Amino acid sequence: MYRKHRLLIGGIGDDAHSVGIRLLALAFKEAGFFVKNLGIRNDPPDFLSRAKDFDVIMISNNNGHAELYLHDFGRSLSGFNLAGESKKLWYLGGNLSVSESEFHVKKRFIEMGFTNVFPKPVSLELIIGEVRRDLVRHKIAEKEIRSRTEDSPFDKSEIELEGISDERWSAERLATERKPVLAEWTTGTEVSLNGEAPPPRKNLDRLLWRAKAEGRLPLLQPRTGVAGLENQIEILTYLEQSGIDVASVQLDAASRSKLYSKAKEAVELSEKRKSSALNGFPIPVHGVPGVRRLVDSLNIPFQLRAGGPDHRFTYEVALSGGATGVEGGFICYLFPYDKVTKPSESLRNWQYIDRLCALYHQSTGAAINREYFGTLTANLIEPSLAIVVNIVQAILSAKQGVRSVSVGYAEQGNRAQDIAAIRVLEEMTNRYLKKHGQFGRRVTTVFHQLMAAFPKNEAKAEDLIFNSAATAALAGATKVMTKTHVEAFKIPSMFENARGVATVMRGLQSAKLAHHDAASIAVEREMLEMEVSQLMNAIEELGAGSIARGAIRAFKEGCLDIPFAPNRYNRNEVITLRDRGGAVRFAEFGNLPFGTQVKEFHHGKIEERKTLERDARIFSLLEKDLTRIWKNDYSKWPLDGAYVV
Repeated sequence: MYRKHRLLIGGIGDDAHSVGIRLLALAFKEAGFFVKNLGIRNDPPDFLSRAKDFDVIMISNNNGHAELYLHDFGRSLSGFNLAGESKKLWYLGGNLSVSESEFHVKKRFIEMGFTNVFPKPVSLELIIGEVRRDLVRHKIAEKEIRSRTEDSPFDKSEIELEGISDERWSAERLATERKPVLAEWTTGTEVSLNGEAPPPRKNLDRLLWRAKAEGRLPLLQPRTGVAGLENQIEILTYLEQSGIDVASVQLDAASRSKLYSKAKEAVELSEKRKSSALNGFPIPVHGVPGVRRLVDSLNIPFQLRAGGPDHRFTYEVALSGGATGVEGGFICYLFPYDKVTKPSESLRNWQYIDRLCALYHQSTGAAINREYFGTLTANLIEPSLAIVVNIVQAILSAKQGVRSVSVGYAEQGNRAQDIAAIRVLEEMTNRYLKKHGQFGRRVTTVFHQLMAAFPKNEAKAEDLIFNSAATAALAGATKVMTKTHVEAFKIPSMFENARGVATVMRGLQSAKLAHHDAASIAVEREMLEMEVSQLMNAIEELGAGSIARGAIRAFKEGCLDIPFAPNRYNRNEVITLRDRGGAVRFAEFGNLPFGTQVKEFHHGKIEERKTLERDARIFSLLEKDLTRIWKNDYSKWPLDGAYVV
């Protein structure tokens, strides 16, 4: 037995952000606490039912929806405190609102009964210091701990492989599956497969392929998403006039979790407040007529971007309303976003969507573009993992009849590595599609400007956006997902989004003058090709003829492992860190099937970083890597040669 303060931590509601929770859990363990991490997507009763066994309870919400999920929490917490025999400390933190000031947010939740509230991200040192002071102030003593519970236990149950197949679904199977899906919400009655071909200017596949064939600078696409239809139309039409090439909306977090009634309530609340109470556009609420009105207001293609393991209903509505592109896949929208869904279940959901897209192509003559979210958890993703996930999903989509695929990658910050990653991504996706008999597919690439926490300094944010655009152009990406200088603080207005687009345009034009080291790119490229080949060899061997079975088995065996992913079928044994030049390397390989040459390369890079920083602690280096950018604690972007000096 030993004595420690006991801390319970987890995310609330539909929030899928897991990296911050994981880092906090590691930080408090390092600080001497006993920590139990519930992971993402918990409800208030999950915390209240366990709180009696802990001294400190930390609730995280990072998507701005805290009010929706804690609106009645004050009453429950008051009842818990009256019934309890010992004092508990309750904390709430993250990014708690999409529209209200920090003062009003903190006041609301303090009045609700929380000990302390952090409306926006703050440093780990500050949080740990506040908790220690509160423990002393409230005279909460350490307790005996009888056992060591794992932070995020990997689900060791047998994986389900029965019925898992790469084979194309029949029309009859899809028709049968569609009936209960379309019955999920009232707007499902509006859906029809009998659509017309979009005009050429609104066909996303055509736009992407022409841009690639003509060697144009990358196309521009910002992220947008608000609750109201009229407001959303205003935003997209303004951005179209500002020069964007592709219009899109992000699905709101409530709709991602199929909480359509909550999304509808939030739309009504937004109308009352005259500001959006959602962090995205709730397509299921607005239905096919709403999507059609949105599409008709534009002269450019429209795409839906979501974020979860099951978007069958939402994508039915979007495609019926005229969207010519949808994003996601069975790996990229499962492991980083969902805690409990099985890979086999996610696979079937996305095979449904792929087959649906192929049927729209068949009925209208216009291919639906299928894009994959290669950013994964967005933080410290070594490129080979993102590339392999894209390849697997591209093969499986193609086997369902999809003709147009866009493979995505999130900038990590080292220009040589990022350029090599985009080039290897495109080449090896094409190579493996052909290897698996999928010919005639149109493959384009998507470059996401930094998806991790953005610099809080406006000048540094602008500089990042500008130089990131140059990297995308040098890499030959087909499309860039743009960012804004307010990324660290809030959802951007249409004016801030337009400013971000203008900055990207300037950055793209500057690419010819931008510095890039051809020799370093060649080294990164050689290493990535080797890593991707070894990972794909393991998947193919485990699948024995089935890419789907191989990928699912690979996660079970740890041959695929996504850092920081919250899904219980992910081992979370792989740890990644930056090297001295900001490139992402493997510090711990888990069970990834790499050979000696790959491992020695990565170990050498990490040891060099440790020596230069005079710090051998993995956790300490990881904390720096996850917080250094948003703290503005770096000299320039990209990070090549200047991350650790």
